Amino acid sequence: MFLLGSALALICGLANSAAAALEKREMMRVGVGEHGLRLLATLARRPWWLMAMALSLLAWAAEAGSLGLVPVPVVTSLRSLGRGGLVLMGHRWLGERFTRFELTGVILLAIGGVLVASSVITSNATAPPLSDLTEVLTAVVLTLPALLLARSRSGIFKGAAVGIVFVATAVFTKEIADRVVLHGTGAVLPLLETPGPWLMIVLSAWSLSLIQHAFARANAASVSAASTTVSANGLILAGVLLYHEPLARGAELVPLVIGIVLSAAGALALAGQGLNALREA
Repeated sequence: MFLLGSALALICGLANSAAAALEKREMMRVGVGEHGLRLLATLARRPWWLMAMALSLLAWAAEAGSLGLVPVPVVTSLRSLGRGGLVLMGHRWLGERFTRFELTGVILLAIGGVLVASSVITSNATAPPLSDLTEVLTAVVLTLPALLLARSRSGIFKGAAVGIVFVATAVFTKEIADRVVLHGTGAVLPLLETPGPWLMIVLSAWSLSLIQHAFARANAASVSAASTTVSANGLILAGVLLYHEPLARGAELVPLVIGIVLSAAGALALAGQGLNALREA
């Protein structure tokens, strides 16, 4: 089960990378003249963008399976590694150019995310379900900072906003996966009576629109690095707060501290590039 869950987490990252590259490609051709559902309706008429959505659906299914089989830190670390190919795809396929600061930021965020994930110790993949009130509060608490970041014109900040929303959707995905693992197909109808699946659909639609505009304003790898790092670290924090997964102690805290420092340095590098791009625009 552990190997299967790990493989699914890696597939999730790879599928998300391919989807992001296709989304970026199609967004470059459509432009940013439209917003929200009108933008999604325009993109939905493009076959390659629909292929990206199919890959995103595959990634979600793989993420759900991995969250139901292995601990959250394993999922976040392998998912982050799987997205590393976006730098290569962005350079060769999308014609993107990366500054040294951007490349450094992407690399630091990836390494920092893996180190942070390795510092969390947990023995169980599944956990008792969250209450309906907890699910609603989770959505509200995470939506507020995402709304603030989404107002920025920076693609990096918009990517970070998407990452925060991804934390909420990942929590709801884990709730679905845990209940299906525990109760099989009998969990489907009870799940539809909880707010989690419906909140996940609404937040997923918003994040989908938001990330299109982020791709239009920054390199795909930089946007994905920002969103993936925020979502990975946020999901680990959610694991500690919502599912009571313990952090490492003593000498085993060293990777956590180093990971936080590297992630912060990478985030600052990308944020600095985002601000410079805004000044030049």
